[in-house]
Amino acid sequence: MARFTWPTFFRSIAGQLFLLISIGMIVPVAIGGYLSYHQSSNLVKDQVGNVASLTITQVSNKLNLMLKDLEDTSLFVLGNPVIQKAMTIDPGSAPPYDYMQVNSDAIDLLYLIHMNSTEIMDIFILDHQRKNNILGSSVVLNGLWDTPWYDRIVEADGLPVWFGIQRESFLRRADIGIPVFGMGRAIKSQATGDVIGVLFIEVRATHLTQQLNNVTFGETGYTFIVDQQNRYVYEPRGAYGQPSAFSLSSNDYYIQHNGQETLLLPERLMNGWYVTGVVPIEELNEGSNQIRGLTLMILVCSALFALSMGALVTFRVGRPLIQLSRLMQRGASGDLRVRSGFTSRDEIGKLGRSFDRMLEQIALLMKEMKTEQAEKKKAEIRAMRYQINPHFLYNTLNTVRHLARFNRMEDVNRSIANLIPLLEASIERNGTFVPLGEELDLLEKYMVIQQYRYFDRRLELRIRCPAHLQSMMIPRMLLQPIVENAVFHGIAPKDGPGAIELDVAEDGAYVVIRIADDGVGIEPERLGGLLLEQSTSAKGMTKIGLFHAHQAIRLFYGSDCGLDIRSVPGEGATVTIRLHKSVPKEERYVV
Repeated sequence: MARFTWPTFFRSIAGQLFLLISIGMIVPVAIGGYLSYHQSSNLVKDQVGNVASLTITQVSNKLNLMLKDLEDTSLFVLGNPVIQKAMTIDPGSAPPYDYMQVNSDAIDLLYLIHMNSTEIMDIFILDHQRKNNILGSSVVLNGLWDTPWYDRIVEADGLPVWFGIQRESFLRRADIGIPVFGMGRAIKSQATGDVIGVLFIEVRATHLTQQLNNVTFGETGYTFIVDQQNRYVYEPRGAYGQPSAFSLSSNDYYIQHNGQETLLLPERLMNGWYVTGVVPIEELNEGSNQIRGLTLMILVCSALFALSMGALVTFRVGRPLIQLSRLMQRGASGDLRVRSGFTSRDEIGKLGRSFDRMLEQIALLMKEMKTEQAEKKKAEIRAMRYQINPHFLYNTLNTVRHLARFNRMEDVNRSIANLIPLLEASIERNGTFVPLGEELDLLEKYMVIQQYRYFDRRLELRIRCPAHLQSMMIPRMLLQPIVENAVFHGIAPKDGPGAIELDVAEDGAYVVIRIADDGVGIEPERLGGLLLEQSTSAKGMTKIGLFHAHQAIRLFYGSDCGLDIRSVPGEGATVTIRLHKSVPKEERYVV
């Protein structure tokens, strides 16, 4: 017994298989554990970011809906005829009753808007010329023309101007106990386009803060809103109007905030403000750290178990299976003489002996199938030939009978002289394949016989074939049934002479033989079924000849070859034969 050494062990197949299994399993497990440890945090970070981003988007949609309602209300007031009339009426020239009625209608309209909108704290309209009274939805206030927000609204020239949350009321200029924010818009004359007044809507900030106070991310995450100057519009601790502690941005970005990695998710509102979510990533990742630790422990244990099983499989099962696999590959490549030689009584030995018996049976079946298929192919081709030949012989002898009846013995002699080579060709005395030139010569002899039959009209066969293609080998008696069909079913039914053109040409790796007649053609409803097997029972032997010629070509050359039939009724028909240049082996059975 050879002495065991580690170098010898690793030079053996078992040692190499053990080494490959060990490396192949330990390395992926180690890499998988390492990637899982580092990628899981990124995955959780992305998931947290996606959920937080979706939350901010939902919040921004709700806020946009509220802001849109306020803008729609302002547009309704700006274009309302009652408001336009109240802002343009001159209290000095208009009758007192008319002036009071117009002013009362405008106040009623504002009061109705105020009552139908729960978020509106108050709504006022100020006359820009300071001629008319202030139109308000509640009490009359004075001195509002001199406020800073009034000038900003006038300068905006009809565009909405938004004012952030503050504790002091914009209209009453005093703390009313709840924070408010406002929106103003200049009212323009529909006739002149000049500014004739200012609309100011004061809104309860609770409608906005309620949406944001409920949005939290972990224990320290929160949401805030800043204006275009990056000043707080809303901040959970109430820092309204103060500069934001974060940079203003329209894209997501990561920062270090309060000693931990934080994701900022800004979303722009329709009025230019930005609602931003502050998401503490590390705080939300605490649960994933425990999962990663458990995953790493499972991966290590799995690697140790897989390593042990790999060693067992290598020495007990691996080597014989590798040998059997190689033998199967040789058998699959066509070498059916291989044998496993396994003699053990375990399952591996049984598998090897079954493999040997399977190869023996496959070899026997393949030999029998090859012989059976070869004989089947030859029988099919002979059957096709025998179906065609009686048809041709019947027509020819019928012609000779008519010549003998009219005592045209010289013509009978010439007909029989031309018939003999055709009969010799049909019995395959010299093999299945003949040169194309010999087949064309037989066609000319065949047309001589047909000319005797149709003595009352002129039949013409024009053959064009390059000289180098005349030595090409093709199946015997392939062209004669097609020309026969062209004579009997194309030219014979019409009055007057007829002509058949036969052209031979190359097309890459193929040779194309085109046979065209100027006869009556084929009806469209019959054309599609000529090459189908079920059509061979219709109208005598016409379709039999075409169908079996097509099948013979496909048997010899493959499914990419065969016949193609085209016809124009009243103008003739064209049969195109497509063959490979090379001569197929007769033993090959092609479906």
